[in-house]
Amino acid sequence: MACTVHHPTTILLSFDGFRFDYLDPELTPNLWQIRTEGGLQAEYLQPCFPSVTFPNHYSIVTGLYPESHGIVANKFYDPALNSIFDYKDSESRNQAQWWGGEPIWATARKHGHVTAVNAWPGYYTDNPAHAPNYRPEYRRGVSSRAKIDQLLAWLDLPLDERPTFLASYDPDVDRAGHQFSPESTEVREALRRIDESVGYLQAGLAERHLADVVNVIYLSDHGMAAVPQTNIIYLDDYVHIPTVRYVYGHPLAEILPHSDGDVAALYEDLVIKSNKQPWTVYLKQDLPRHWHFADNDRIPPIVCVPDEGWVFFTRKSYPNSFLRKGTNDGVTGEHGYDNGLLSMRAIFLAQGPSFTKNHRLWGRPIQARYPERLGQDEASQLLPPLHPPFPNVEVYNLLCQLLAIPPAPNNGTWVWEAVSAHPGTPDLLES
Repeated sequence: MACTVHHPTTILLSFDGFRFDYLDPELTPNLWQIRTEGGLQAEYLQPCFPSVTFPNHYSIVTGLYPESHGIVANKFYDPALNSIFDYKDSESRNQAQWWGGEPIWATARKHGHVTAVNAWPGYYTDNPAHAPNYRPEYRRGVSSRAKIDQLLAWLDLPLDERPTFLASYDPDVDRAGHQFSPESTEVREALRRIDESVGYLQAGLAERHLADVVNVIYLSDHGMAAVPQTNIIYLDDYVHIPTVRYVYGHPLAEILPHSDGDVAALYEDLVIKSNKQPWTVYLKQDLPRHWHFADNDRIPPIVCVPDEGWVFFTRKSYPNSFLRKGTNDGVTGEHGYDNGLLSMRAIFLAQGPSFTKNHRLWGRPIQARYPERLGQDEASQLLPPLHPPFPNVEVYNLLCQLLAIPPAPNNGTWVWEAVSAHPGTPDLLES
């Protein structure tokens, strides 16, 4: 008689713009208790540069830096294709020509898993080899609870149709942070909604007797910094816009001159003009090496990086929405800055049979670390230790290990030695 192999199941949830220090026992109790009840929480997840949504979400699911997978910004120009990628344009963003690498749902499906993905950047391209088995068309305004209902509905399918890798994306916190600032009441309300959806998922798994057999990873792509509405850098004050071919990037200013021969003169002029200004100009080959942001023709030759809390606009592109009423005392929120900044740190939490209370990874115990927001008070000292921070390109290999599949080539370097993918074992991390 043939033996049916049932793959372990993993759910990946992303909460866009959920900064690492938003976690709070009163504001986000369901996420908070993951750590206190035996799950895994990292001190923070390190985003890729630039710390914006589309590049980072695709790095999470491919294990590749933006320069390697090609989604180098939310909007960018490809000189070889003579075409513009725009994350807001479905016709543009769904063309397979933009998306390099192999996303986890494609890797998993290739190795026998059924996959289901909802709203994740890159999930709806016209490349059939990279299509998940289930992928509802993207719709704005779908509630967090409705997205959890979709996950649970997939888990209710007959066993041979049921996905064993599921992923879902939620922009609620990011939208509130942009409009109302990171410390606003509106962000707190969005965090409560997200946490309620987490509790709803946890209850749904428990009702289906799946809580002990399904791994769930909760993470985000980046954090959020406060930006006073007066902190605008008008690129027009430094560059005669008609003399360049293309300007994109936000809050960065990435500049493509009309010809390669114009690069040196424009760069030298901007070096002088940036003196004592809240921004720094780079030739792309001189960008900090740890940003891994140079080796792709989609990155233009000149990149202007603002200081934290400042944003670049041209006067033509300056949006009225940046001045919308209802913001928090003239402060909005932005990301996209140096990925090493505290404000750009993201979250990573995990629960399920592959994650247990006493974590020992890479053959050594994890040292206790505490987010700055918690301080070193007596209550925080009693919490279980945090996993050391790590870059988000390491998540792909972790997912492959949980799903018991070989990874595609990627930029990840860690080996998650203590993580086991075998179902039915109560403690799958060494303790």
